Amino acid sequence: MKKYAKIINEETKQCDVGLGTNENLYKFLGMKLMDVEQAYNGFWYILGHAPQPTEKEIKQNKINELKNKLKDLDYIGVKIATGCATIEDYADKIALAESYRQEIRELQNG
Repeated sequence: MKKYAKIINEETKQCDVGLGTNENLYKFLGMKLMDVEQAYNGFWYILGHAPQPTEKEIKQNKINELKNKLKDLDYIGVKIATGCATIEDYADKIALAESYRQEIRELQNG
């Protein structure tokens, strides 16, 4: 996508990018209209130069995503522990949580 940008690292082609609409300001700051892309790490780069996450980072992101899904199911344990619900009431969610745990174990061991 075309945005006003200024290269700040010639080696990596990382850029500062103007995200608003004030073209005069960006030109004053030495920015030019360039094809840029935002990388997984949130930084901007000249199109085609954005770094890709490593396999380890991809795995860790997936583990974090699954752990967050598990946290979203924490209320079930509280309901069961306080007698407001039974295991049978939440059997499907409990099975889902176990599938998340299994996937986390596989990612951590693989």
